[in-house]
Amino acid sequence: MTAVIPKVLVVDNDTITRDLLCSSLARQNFDVVVARTGLDCISTVLNEAVDIVLLDAVLPDVDGFRCCEILHERLQDACPPILMVTGLSDETSVNRAFEAKATDFITKPFNLTLLHHRIKRVLRERQLFRELEHINLQLKKISRTDDLTKLANRRFFMSALAKEWRRLYRERQPLSILLCDLDAFKQFNDTYGHLEGDRCLKRFANVLRSCVERSTDIVARYGGEEFILLLPHTSLEGLKTIDDKIRCRLEERAIPHRNSAVASTMTYSSGGVTTIPFAKVNPEKLIADADDALYEAKANGRNRLVLKYCELGVPQG
Repeated sequence: MTAVIPKVLVVDNDTITRDLLCSSLARQNFDVVVARTGLDCISTVLNEAVDIVLLDAVLPDVDGFRCCEILHERLQDACPPILMVTGLSDETSVNRAFEAKATDFITKPFNLTLLHHRIKRVLRERQLFRELEHINLQLKKISRTDDLTKLANRRFFMSALAKEWRRLYRERQPLSILLCDLDAFKQFNDTYGHLEGDRCLKRFANVLRSCVERSTDIVARYGGEEFILLLPHTSLEGLKTIDDKIRCRLEERAIPHRNSAVASTMTYSSGGVTTIPFAKVNPEKLIADADDALYEAKANGRNRLVLKYCELGVPQG
C-alpha cells in the first residue's frame, strides 16, 4: 500500500520565509502548497484536502487570527490543525491565537528541526484521533445493531420509540408500529437446519428494509423470528399499505417451506397498532397492543394482518 503524503499549506506573504519553509518541508517529504494572503488561505482550505496549515498572523488582507476563526466556523470538526507561525510573541497575540482555536503557536525566527517535529506530532495526534473516532462509531453501531440481520436491535428500537412518543405527543400526530412474526419458523429450522433459518431471517430483514423509505422509519429485530417497525406520522391506512407491500415482496421471494401448515412458502403474521401518543401512558403499551393484534392474527389462521386503533385519551395542554 502506497503511503499517503501529508499536504501542508504554508501561508506567508514574506517571500524569504515562505521559500525557506517550502524547501525544508519538501525535503521532509511533505506535499507543500502555498498561499500569500488570508483570503487565499481560506479559499485553499475550503477547496482542497489540506492536512495541516502553517499560518502567519500578519497578512495583507485578513489576518491569521481571523483566518483561523473563519476556517473553524466553516469547517467545524473537519478543520485541519493550524499552527500559527509568526514574529508576534507578546502575550496578547498568543492568547488571540489559542482563542481562535489554533493548534499551536510558533514564534519567528524558528528552529526548522523543531518545527518539523511539531508538524509530525500534530499530524500523528490527528490520525490517532480519527482512528479513535472510527472505533467509537463502530462500537456505537454495534451497540444498536442486530448482529445477524444488521437491522436495529431491540434496545435501540425501545430508545427510538420513547423519543418518537414524546415528539408526536407534542405534535399530536399518529404513531404506528407493526409487529411481524414468521409463521412456523421452528418447523422451518427443524426441516432445513439453523443455517438456512439464519439465511431466511436475513432475507426477511432485507424485505422489511426495502419497504420503508423515510429516514424516521425504523425496522428492528425484536427477538427470534419477530421483527418490529416504528412508523411515525403513519395512519392505519398507511400501516396496511406497508404491510401489503411487505407481504407482496415476501411472496415474490418464494422461500420454500414444505412443512408449514399455512403455505408452501414462508409467510408471516402481523399485528399493527396506531395511536396518538398520550403523555400519561407508557409507550410500551403500544407494543403490548400490537402483540395482542399479532396473537389474534395467529389465532385466525396466520399469514394475515390484524389492525387496531388505540384510543389513549386526548392530550392535555
